[in-house]
Amino acid sequence: MSLTFGLLRGPDVPFIEEIVKGFMTFEPEHVAKFLSEPQNAAFIAKLDGKTIGLIYGYMLTRMDEKGPQFFIYSVDIHAAYQDRGYGTRFIRHVLDWAEKNGCCESFVLTDKDNPRACRAYEKAGMTHSENDCGRTYVAEYEP
Repeated sequence: MSLTFGLLRGPDVPFIEEIVKGFMTFEPEHVAKFLSEPQNAAFIAKLDGKTIGLIYGYMLTRMDEKGPQFFIYSVDIHAAYQDRGYGTRFIRHVLDWAEKNGCCESFVLTDKDNPRACRAYEKAGMTHSENDCGRTYVAEYEP
């Protein structure tokens, strides 16, 4: 089986629809606008050519010299492909991309009562801290 990842651009809007239909409102013009903004990034995971996942987020500019942070807003893996390690590998790919693109860290927020997500972030090498709303997972990069 071949698991591949890609960074999405404007013409890739239909790939996003494949993964999000059924749990997220999908408006192609909004997705195209999101993909056109340079601080936004969306990634797709495919297994043997079939779309199985989507991660998207935002580069956040900091006021110090450390460089931007990458805020992972959403991680979605098709239910039929969960608990097989694909999500962890996909998250690791996005973390590597953020580091290669000059980020000082990446982070994602989740509910501490979401053990599947927590396991995936931990297996991808992220550390966490607790807060009132849940957990913040962070991957820091060497300067």
